[in-house]
Amino acid sequence: MSPLLGMTMNWLQLLKQLLGQRYHLPSNWLPLLALLISCIFIVVCVANGVSIAIALIFVWLIMAYALNQSGYDWSTLIDFSKKGAFSASIVIQIFLLIGWLTSMWQASGTIPTIISVGLSFLEPSLFVVCAFLLPALVSGLLGTSLGTVGTIGLVLIIIAKAGGIPADMVAGAIIAGAYVGDRNSPLSSSASLVAALTHTSVPRNIGPMFMNSLPALLVSIVLYTALSFMYPLETAESNLTEQIASTFTMTPMLWIPVAIVVALLPFKLSIRWPIGLSALAASVLAYLYQGHSVLELINMSFWGFTLPVDNPLSTIIHGGGIKVMAEPAVSIFVACAISGMLDGVGFWSSVRQLLEHVQTRSDIFVANVILSIITGGIGCSQSIATVMTHSIMRITYAKHKIQDKDVMLDFENTGIVLAPMIPWNIAAMIPTVMMDTSLTGYIPFAFYLYLLPLFHWYQLRKRSM
Repeated sequence: MSPLLGMTMNWLQLLKQLLGQRYHLPSNWLPLLALLISCIFIVVCVANGVSIAIALIFVWLIMAYALNQSGYDWSTLIDFSKKGAFSASIVIQIFLLIGWLTSMWQASGTIPTIISVGLSFLEPSLFVVCAFLLPALVSGLLGTSLGTVGTIGLVLIIIAKAGGIPADMVAGAIIAGAYVGDRNSPLSSSASLVAALTHTSVPRNIGPMFMNSLPALLVSIVLYTALSFMYPLETAESNLTEQIASTFTMTPMLWIPVAIVVALLPFKLSIRWPIGLSALAASVLAYLYQGHSVLELINMSFWGFTLPVDNPLSTIIHGGGIKVMAEPAVSIFVACAISGMLDGVGFWSSVRQLLEHVQTRSDIFVANVILSIITGGIGCSQSIATVMTHSIMRITYAKHKIQDKDVMLDFENTGIVLAPMIPWNIAAMIPTVMMDTSLTGYIPFAFYLYLLPLFHWYQLRKRSM
């Protein structure tokens, strides 16, 4: 046991003795205190760069200790935790496959091809709206918001800073665009997580998700277009396309991994098949066209793709690998374990009692919004916010007999898009750090992220009138 954890548990025991002797407190006050300490602990860990997976392991230990002191035996707590943790097994498999896919798309030249083609559509007089649409397109193909910001997003913010456009404005457009794909892409890990929690399937969710988001998407495009006319780009000089062409062998065959995903979507297959087959095809292309050996491809599959440090693209085109997705996978596993343990002991019963007063369909969605913001702020992760909120609200949705596809849309329109609006959440912090922009300045310009829940709430309210 680490000194920090031991000290935390000692404090919990001391507080239990002192406060328990002096005040008549409710029986579940110690777990509530442990939850408060856990929240503070997570925020401190995120602020100091400590792995969220490690922080969550400590949180499980703190909460389990508090519940044990409140009368629950360890075997019961472990059984509840196992039930919650293993419910995330399919999601974890998808996370690891996405890590493999990303590294192979980098190595094969598929991602560089996507960037090169995307930049060819860049129009200086419409730069801000392009800074929204290009990340939306790229994230739709890649299924990752952070990967999108780390590639095309970095290119766009560099051009914006050189071209005299306010960096916060462009950062808002880039982050909003990146989460268009993060929400709607069949390759998105968040889409897979929501599908697993709501007992739906990613391929069948794509159409309803896109149609539901269309009003927010169109209004965002109009707003970014207006900003484009107000803030035109002074220059659009960039030799990035030439650098890509000199580093990678460019051929139309590099679109095959993308085509595999698109072609397999209509079939009733687990999303693991399109991701796995696409990654396999990309590895073959990397061997045939980019000259990578089998040993190099195996190494990249685990540790990610890199270019030599003297290559100008080395800071833009890199990453992926199973190792990169290991931390999110462990985080989901532990978060589900915590959620299962708290759910098993009835920890959320008080919150659920409050939810009994929520009657209308639109008010249920508002409750989801509020809880998603709270859990997103506590857990500092898009995935943790979704898991915890679902654990609390799933009984409410079942009680009101709301269909699974509608529950799915509620979660896609809350925790998934609201997490990037919380500055200390990983979904917001990493993109702003990568682009070297303000932690909060982008928020007013991330139109899509707050228009989406607003439009969804309006549609639900109008439907119930």
